[in-house]
Amino acid sequence: MATTPPIKTRLESPELTTRQTPAVQQRLSLCLASDAHNIRPRTSGDHVKAIQDAMEAIRKRLPGVGLEEITDPGGTFGPSTEKAVGKYKAHFGIVRPGQPLDTIVGRGTLTQMDEHLKSPAPQPAPAAVKFVCGPDVTDQVALTWMKIQSDFRAMSRDQKVKACNTILIPVQMPTNPFEGGVPLDLEALKQKAQMFADINGWDTLPLFQGASAWLRSPPVYDPALKGPCATPSSDTLPGADQANPFDPLHESPEVCSNTVQVAGKCWLNGTVNYGTFGVMVRLCSDFAGSDLRLRFNPVVRAVYSLSWAVMLIRAYKRFGHDPEAAALPVAWTEATFHGGPRATPSSAAPNRPKCECSCTCSGNTVPWDYVWEPVHNSRKGAAH
Repeated sequence: MATTPPIKTRLESPELTTRQTPAVQQRLSLCLASDAHNIRPRTSGDHVKAIQDAMEAIRKRLPGVGLEEITDPGGTFGPSTEKAVGKYKAHFGIVRPGQPLDTIVGRGTLTQMDEHLKSPAPQPAPAAVKFVCGPDVTDQVALTWMKIQSDFRAMSRDQKVKACNTILIPVQMPTNPFEGGVPLDLEALKQKAQMFADINGWDTLPLFQGASAWLRSPPVYDPALKGPCATPSSDTLPGADQANPFDPLHESPEVCSNTVQVAGKCWLNGTVNYGTFGVMVRLCSDFAGSDLRLRFNPVVRAVYSLSWAVMLIRAYKRFGHDPEAAALPVAWTEATFHGGPRATPSSAAPNRPKCECSCTCSGNTVPWDYVWEPVHNSRKGAAH
C-alpha cells in the first residue's frame, strides 16, 4: 500500500497529556515496524488495542474531526472502532489508490495517525475579550431628574435665581470677574462666560466622574473575577491609577470601565450626566418666561436658554481640561431640555457601542442624588 503524504490540518484544544502521548505512539510504532498491516474489522489482538488507544488520543487531541468515543472492548475491532476508523479516514482522505473508502487500517492510516500523535501539542486560543457595559441606570437617572424638577418648583424665587445663575453664569476665577455687576451687554457677558466657563455647579452624583469608582468596584466589577459588568476594566491598562477617579484611562475606548446603560444603549457615565444639565436649563428657561421681573429682561431670557447652555458646553470642552468632544454632551442636554427626564438622544449613536448591554447588576448599588449649587449640595456627604 502506498504511504499517504502528511495532511496539513489545524489542531485545536488539546486534552492529550504529555505522559499519555509517547506510550500510545510507541505501541502504534510497533504496528508499523511489524507485519501487522491491513488490520481489519472483526479481528482482535494487541495491534487493535494500539489502534483504539491512538484513535482515542486523537479524538481528544483533534475535537474538530468529530470522532466518537470507542466503546468496543479493548483489543476487539468492533462496530464503534470501525465507525471511528471510517470517519478518521474520510476526514483526512486516506484511501487506497483506485479504491473506495474502507475501514481497513493499513500502513497509510497508521502513518497518518503516527504523525498526528507526534505533532506538537497545540496551545489553546486566548479567551476572547468580553466587552460588557455597566449597570442599567435608566430608572435611576429618570427618578433623580424628576426629583430635581419637584425640588426646583418648591424653591423660593431667590433660590431659583441663585441656582440658575450658578449654572448659567459659571465662573472659575479666584476673584469675581463680574465685580461691579454683571455686564448688561449680551456679547460682553458671552465673552466672559466663554473665557471662564465652569460646569461644576451641577451633577447627578453616580454619573459624575469623580464619583465613578462604584463602576470599577464589586459587585459591578470584581477585579478577581474580571467582571461581571463594566468589563474589561481600566485595571487591564498599564499605568491606570485606580486611586485617581479622573485618570483618563478609566474612559479609554479600549475598556468599558465608566459606562452605564440607558434605554438599551451604552454610554460613558459622564456623557449621560449632561442630561442633568438639560433638565435644569429647562427649569430656568420656564422660570424666566413666567417670572414677571425676568420675562421682559432680554439678557436674562438669553442667558436662561438652551442656546446659551449649548454655548457654555462647547466653551467648556474647548478651553477646559476635558478632551471629550461637545457633540454628545450637547445631544443629551438638548434631549432632556425638550423631552424631560426620560428622554435620550434619538439620533446620536452611543459612545461605547461595543460594550454589550448584558449587565444584570442594578443601578441601585449606590445611592442616587444630585448637586445644584448653592441650593442642593450633597457632594461631600455622598457615599460612593
